[in-house]
Amino acid sequence: MKTAQRFLPATLAIVSAMSFSVHATAGDLSHVSAINQTEFLGLSKDLAAVTSTKAMTAAAPLGLTGFDISASTATTKIQDSSAWAKASGSSETNVMQTKLSVSKGLSGGWDVGGFVSKVPSTHVSVAGVHVTYALLQGNAISPAIAVRGSHSHMGGVSGMDLNNTGLDVLISKGFVGFTPYAGVGTVYSSASATGKSDESFTQSKSFVGLSWNILLANLSAEYDRTGKNSTVGLKAGLRF
Repeated sequence: MKTAQRFLPATLAIVSAMSFSVHATAGDLSHVSAINQTEFLGLSKDLAAVTSTKAMTAAAPLGLTGFDISASTATTKIQDSSAWAKASGSSETNVMQTKLSVSKGLSGGWDVGGFVSKVPSTHVSVAGVHVTYALLQGNAISPAIAVRGSHSHMGGVSGMDLNNTGLDVLISKGFVGFTPYAGVGTVYSSASATGKSDESFTQSKSFVGLSWNILLANLSAEYDRTGKNSTVGLKAGLRF
């Protein structure tokens, strides 16, 4: 327990430092009305990559008494930099998101969870939920395999609305405290804005990550590719 008590503040400090390091660069997305329809689609795909669910967890279920409580930060590379610059007034193309998440294990291999997040220095806020079912719970020999469904909603941008629904398949295998994991999936998104036609689009995704558990503490790192956007994330918290 003493090791976990020393480990957790340090990892949370890393998450905080990463989020503050770029907090003033994103732009506030207050000029969506200034972009055309093609640029609105590009902006929406970038925002979907930022705001869609990235749970940063392995496939093994938490179990009936299990909890995962964490803080995380992730940086996404923007692809349509012209649309982003017009809508935000910023030329920055690396967008940071900070997040608080909680997941709860249920019986039968089911987990449920949710998160709230912000994009620092913008008005963007996100809330999401996800449900995971372990097709194979894993053991000392076999890996864990799971499917995950998710939904997230972006708010805070005047005159614009964005919703994302995701479906992932993931696999993981634990090795003495370390658990590498990987997965593929699809994100279905719908975007609307004042003065623009609604846009609906689908983006494929893939991700790889590594989770490290020491007593009750957990640290995870993940690389995600949604559409053409790359995201790198770090999560720190308690998992028990």
